[in-house]
Formats: sequence, C-alpha cells, structure tokens
Amino acid sequence: MIYNVAELLTGNIGDNQKHQIKSESIEVHGHSLKEINGDVYLTRTDKTVLLDAKIKAVTNESCSRCLQPATIEVSIHMEEEFTPINSDLVDATNYESSVEEFDSTLVIDAQNYLDITEALGQTFVATLPIAPLCKEDCLGICPTCTVNRNIIECSCSKNLFDTPWAGLAELIRKGAKSAD
Repeated sequence: MIYNVAELLTGNIGDNQKHQIKSESIEVHGHSLKEINGDVYLTRTDKTVLLDAKIKAVTNESCSRCLQPATIEVSIHMEEEFTPINSDLVDATNYESSVEEFDSTLVIDAQNYLDITEALGQTFVATLPIAPLCKEDCLGICPTCTVNRNIIECSCSKNLFDTPWAGLAELIRKGAKSAD
C-alpha cells in the first residue's frame, strides 16, 4: 500500500487525497492479514502528511482454549503523521534534525512515496486479542484427558478441589460470605 504524495507535498496546506484499500493482504510479524479493506485519507500539513484511515482485516490465529483455527476480524482507526525526507517540498526550518526523531516506518521516501504497509501491520498486530477464541463459548481442552470439549464431552471428574481454587471452595463450604 504505497501512495505517491509528490502532488500533495507541492500543494497547499490542507490539500488532501482519498484512497481505497480493497482486498489486500500483508504478512507482518508472523501474522497473515487478509481481506484488508477501508478508506485512507491523506492531508498535507506544514511539514508532514497526516494519514487518517478506517480499515478492517481478517487473520487466522489459534484458539487460546482449544488450539483449533480461529478467524479474527479486526477493525482499526489509524492516525499517523508521515514526514518526507525530501526537505525541498516542505518548510525546511529545523527540518533535518526533526526527521531523525521519527520512526523509520513513518517517513516518506526521497521519491515522495508514502508506504503505509509496515505502520498498518503494526497497528493491526497491536489490536489483535491476546487470547483469541474460535467462538465466544469455547469449552477448551480438558486438563485431565486432553480432549477438545467442543467436540467430545469427557467424563473426567469436575471436582473443584482438584483445581487451584480448592482453598476458596473450602471457605465457601464452611459458610464464608463474599465481600460484596
């Protein structure tokens, strides 16, 4: 997802461009993002190009409970400023020192191409759930017999005293009340 912003950079402050992303795919940090769709708005500021994007994507992860494939749909609203390396096109006052302060993924190259792929990928990865689920009510894997409880109903004991919560269960059995 690369955009030529030379015309935007030579234009007036406030000029903008609209682009659409349709059915794109990227690989980033071990995640495959597919069906990337959305709108990208680029606006010229005095020294940068402001990106405002609302984008959706789909990725396949492993369910954190049963380890089966889980399709995750992610929506993001991304706002970033991209700084051009080519200082001839912007107000160059104290420009060279300010370019070095920015993340290299947020720089417009010397040919005036703005590549949002890496920044977009990082934003999506940061938005992914820590513990993805194949379905909201996933039962997971039985800790005793290791069957997928979504497929097979195991006959293992569901004894609460075999769990890490055994001490709390004993307090409840003795009549302890919660601290509502």
